[in-house]
Amino acid sequence: MKKTLVALAAVAVTGGAFAQATMTGAIAFGYESDTATTGALSSGMGMDDAEINFAIAEDIEGVGKLSAGLGFGSGGNSDAATGNDSTIKLTTASGASITMGTTKGASYLTQGLASAGTAYQWNLSGRLFGSRTKNDSVSVKFPVMDGVSVSFAHAEDKNTSAADYWTGTGAAGSGTDQRYNTLSLDYAAGALAINLGYRTYDNGIASSESSKNNRNRASASYDLGVAKFGAGYESTSYMYGNSLTDTLVGVNVPLSSALNIGAQFGQSSTSGGSTTTNSTQSGSLLVANYNLSKRTYLVGNYYSYSVSGGSQNATGYGFFLYNTF
Repeated sequence: MKKTLVALAAVAVTGGAFAQATMTGAIAFGYESDTATTGALSSGMGMDDAEINFAIAEDIEGVGKLSAGLGFGSGGNSDAATGNDSTIKLTTASGASITMGTTKGASYLTQGLASAGTAYQWNLSGRLFGSRTKNDSVSVKFPVMDGVSVSFAHAEDKNTSAADYWTGTGAAGSGTDQRYNTLSLDYAAGALAINLGYRTYDNGIASSESSKNNRNRASASYDLGVAKFGAGYESTSYMYGNSLTDTLVGVNVPLSSALNIGAQFGQSSTSGGSTTTNSTQSGSLLVANYNLSKRTYLVGNYYSYSVSGGSQNATGYGFFLYNTF
C-alpha cells in the first residue's frame, strides 16, 4: 500500500495529463469523555482522525466527465491504515450520472437534510441510532426538471470481511446481510430542500424480527439565513411485522463568519414485536464549530441519549482540533 500512496501522491502534485488530480486530508486531535448507563466513566485524549484522500477527474469526449476517488485513514502513530470511501462516477452533459463504489454512507438523519448541517464531525449514529456500515453500491440519477431529480440505487448490505470488498464475493443476501434497492426523489430550490425515499430488501427470513422488509424515509431543510432548520424520519418494517421508526429535528445557527452552533433532537421507537423489544428512546446533541482559519477549526459537542426503553441515560462530550489540507 505504501507504493500506492506514493504513486497517488505523485499524481496529485504533477501536471500534464493529470492536472485535474487533487489530494486532500485531515488530521485531528481531541479529548472525549463518556458516561455509560451504568455510571461507568471512560475518557481520554488522542488522535481522532488522520486521513488522506485522492480524487481524479477527466473529460471523456462525447460522453461526459469521469471522476474517481479513494482514501486511507489511520487513528495515529503505528496504527495500520484502512480504506476510506472509494468511488467512480460518470456524469453526462445532460446532468444524468452513475456512481459505483464501496462507501460508508452518511447517516440519513444525523448527517442528511434533517441535521440542517449540524454534523460537525459528530452525530448520534452508533448511539441513539444504528451504526453506519460499509456497502458496495451502484446508483443512477436523472434530472427531471430544474431542482428535481430521481435516483435509483442497488446495494449489498454491510461488508464484514476483506473478502466482501472484492468483485463477485459481496454479501449474497442471507437475511442478516441483505441486498436492497432504493428509489429516491430530490427537490432543491432556493432555501428549501426535500428528499423522499423508498427501499426494499431481498432474501427476508419469514417471521424474523431482525430481517428487514422495506423502509420509508423523508427529510427536508429550510434556510432562513439567520438559522437553518431540518426535520426527517426513517421507518423500517421487518418480516415479523415489527417496525423501527427514527425521527430527528435539527437547527443550525451561524453566529458569525467563524462560529456556528447547532442542535439535534432525535427519537427511536420500536413497535409490533415481542413485549420485551417495544421501546422508545430519545437523545440530543449540542455542537459548536469555530473556524480558526480556512483550514483549521475547533469542534465541541455534548450528547445525551436514553436506552433500555428510555429508563437509562448515557452522556458524553468531546473537544477536537482539526487541521485540513
